[in-house]
Amino acid sequence: MQRHLTAFVLSLAAGAACATDVTVATWNLGWHLDAPLATRWIAACGQRFSKSGAGELWRPDPSGPKTGWQLRWGRDAKIEWDIGQLPPCDVWQSRHKPVAVTEAALAKRRQQIAAVLATQVNADVMAFQEVSSVQAVREVLPDGGRDYEVCGFTSHKVQRLAFAWRRQVATAVGTCEVYAPLALPERPAKEQPRPGLSVALRIGGKVTRFMTVHLKSACVSPLEGGGNGNGRGQLAGDDPACTVLQAQLQPLENWLQERSQGVGGVVMLGDFNRNLAHEASLPANAPVRSRGQASDPYTAGVRSNSLWREVNDGVPSVSLLTLVDTTCPLNEDTARLCKDAKVRVLDQPEMARLTDAKALGCRNPIGLDHIAVHLPAGSGAAVPVAEKVALGFLGRTLESGDQRPDPLLAVSDHCPLKARLPL
Repeated sequence: MQRHLTAFVLSLAAGAACATDVTVATWNLGWHLDAPLATRWIAACGQRFSKSGAGELWRPDPSGPKTGWQLRWGRDAKIEWDIGQLPPCDVWQSRHKPVAVTEAALAKRRQQIAAVLATQVNADVMAFQEVSSVQAVREVLPDGGRDYEVCGFTSHKVQRLAFAWRRQVATAVGTCEVYAPLALPERPAKEQPRPGLSVALRIGGKVTRFMTVHLKSACVSPLEGGGNGNGRGQLAGDDPACTVLQAQLQPLENWLQERSQGVGGVVMLGDFNRNLAHEASLPANAPVRSRGQASDPYTAGVRSNSLWREVNDGVPSVSLLTLVDTTCPLNEDTARLCKDAKVRVLDQPEMARLTDAKALGCRNPIGLDHIAVHLPAGSGAAVPVAEKVALGFLGRTLESGDQRPDPLLAVSDHCPLKARLPL
């Protein structure tokens, strides 16, 4: 009798473990460097630069007239600098001018990130984008990551990806895998976007495969461009950023088709740099491709109008993902704006209300970060919503002054996104 009772209790415990919900989160930490690399970066930006004439590059020169903090940066800035190895010097700005960063300011920022992760995010599995290393993640985890496993990579460029998960909740099956095809390795190194990173985790007796991405930026919404097929945000158009993102669709779908098989569930999350809710809001009968169906094999010259419907065509069926709905439960106005933003482009005053320090606080509050899932068979639970974590005043940058010897740095230009999933 005792033996049967023990077996019954163990069976109940196993079932309960399988049914336990897991908090999953994604956060783009905005050029987050580990402490040693941050020291190198501060020194590099603090050096002096000069140029020999109009149209020439600014180059390091001990007798130069300006420091790196004083230069005009931006895309394709005329500065001898490899942003694949070190961030530009204008990552943090106040009143549209670069802020000269100090070691003390970055130390304060690390403490603030750690507080957000510990008290507001408090996730079991976390995906990070724009981190330089595993060490960079450990420096902001509670207790130095004592209760977490962390994986990442050191190849490719300094904007890297990483995972962290609680040891008591999940166990890795194999090692983390860098998915290089997403970086379009056939292109020149300077033109390559970021790779993907995946890990399989055993949670509650089932294996779930996670994939985090940070896709090409600046091709955000199909609702942009005023109907111009080649305008900003038109994925099938000729905009340079959109053509790069277009090239990432096939490798992303290949990963989903291949790696979704043989596991209980799939979670794809991260900074997609694409408003998937806008894509999902378009008419269901809108053509996905310029020719043929989304489920057809790829053909040279054929372009897709929708990242979400192209990649997520449900072939094979185990690869079919559900986009987790996002809410902003801070207050009534913020919640309404976040809801409206799923079906239209917010105007500047509306975006200002979302990015305000009394609201979400982050400069890129919505539309870029997503969580999509294929839940384990038999989970029996509806897909829950994901919540935006407000950064509030932690999302602002303030320059140093008489009363403040070190600047205050925004913890990120993105707000964390978290969801409770039945894995």
